[in-house]
Amino acid sequence: MSRPSAASDLDPDRLVDAFVRDLPQPNRYWIAYSGGIDSTVLLHLLASVRDRLPATLAAVHVDHGLQPGSASWAAHCRARCAALGVPLVVHTVDAHPRRGQSPEAAARDARYDAIAAGMGVDDMLLTAHHEDDQAETVLLQLLRGAGVDGLSAMPSCRHWRHGWLARPLLAVPRAQLVAWAHARQLAWIDDPSNDAAVADRNFLRHEILPRLHARWPAASRSLARSAQWCAEAAQIVEARAATDLASAAVAEGTRLSTAVLCGLPDARATGLLRHWLDVRGAPPMPAARLHQALDQLCHARDDAQPLVAWAGFALRRYRGEVWLVDTATVAVPSGRRVWAGADMDLGPGLGRIVSREAPGGIDADRWRNGVIEIGYRRSGLRCALRGRQGTRDFKQLAQEHGIPPWLRDRVPLVYVDGELAAVAGCCVCEPFSAGSAHGFWPVWLHDE
Repeated sequence: MSRPSAASDLDPDRLVDAFVRDLPQPNRYWIAYSGGIDSTVLLHLLASVRDRLPATLAAVHVDHGLQPGSASWAAHCRARCAALGVPLVVHTVDAHPRRGQSPEAAARDARYDAIAAGMGVDDMLLTAHHEDDQAETVLLQLLRGAGVDGLSAMPSCRHWRHGWLARPLLAVPRAQLVAWAHARQLAWIDDPSNDAAVADRNFLRHEILPRLHARWPAASRSLARSAQWCAEAAQIVEARAATDLASAAVAEGTRLSTAVLCGLPDARATGLLRHWLDVRGAPPMPAARLHQALDQLCHARDDAQPLVAWAGFALRRYRGEVWLVDTATVAVPSGRRVWAGADMDLGPGLGRIVSREAPGGIDADRWRNGVIEIGYRRSGLRCALRGRQGTRDFKQLAQEHGIPPWLRDRVPLVYVDGELAAVAGCCVCEPFSAGSAHGFWPVWLHDE
């Protein structure tokens, strides 16, 4: 859901209508309750209408241990929730940043990991982000040079972990939340870290947005509206990329057709690459790197093997297809191991090997009565193929069967009684072939 769903005047009746009309129905609602003014307003609003909500209501507080008074904050949250009759769960986490991690990112990651661990399947986390938060996010993304995805800022609801994350106050200006809290004489905590202008978001909040509002009073609303338009544009781009992927996908989507990719206009080609990387679970590629990859994949000479690496992954091209490659070093065993012929995990980065009955596999008698072992590439290997003259070395077999160079050391070789019988997924060597009869084909299942 991309459009804000809450009423902007904090009317409880309209809030309930928005929950029923616009949000998925979860098993339970969890209010992310920091004790600050924004989440305090959300807590009181929802507590007042809990009997009309489609699911039960609870709250969750995370003690990051970063402020001297954090334990008293947790006590405050317990007291407020007890007074309202809302169940509260408190998590204590270590939110100190790791090397290279910002304090804000460390606290956010620790907070969300703890909250998610305590939620059930199909539960919904509710945060008190408001219109001014959305405006700050848009400005931060602009300053980072983000595209339409980033400029969409925060959606009002999205799938998250094993449930959902919703922001029912995203259309509400913060000034309205503050006025509502004062009018009802609510009690809340003021986190001193929110006043420090060191963090980028706090700098925008205290130094930049007030000046924008002084000149353009509707600045936050306008920025939030732009985020909505960007979200709709991002949906169109995503749909176009999904259609392009359906045309370009090779080998069940694990690879891309270079001809299809490079035949698209540049904007669609980069959109396709971004979408494919996301589907494949790879980290986002920086924009400059993405354009570099597209240039190399499409314009490198035919006999070149371009490689564009980032964040532990790489894009490579081989025989008219784009491959996504994990660049982690894989330790290939030097010896052989006995294989019982069933599904077997070969080890980290090496995939699995299984056997399938099909014509032309390894002869059934030799398969059942022989000692079957798995080994890997070594010098001097040769294989005679049924109906073909002479023998072929491993490089010739790999080229003939389209095994890219970076995978050749990992291809499992199947030995029967000490002799090379098959290259998994490629061919069976004589004298082990079953010919036209059914035999056992070793099949290599790998991620690339």
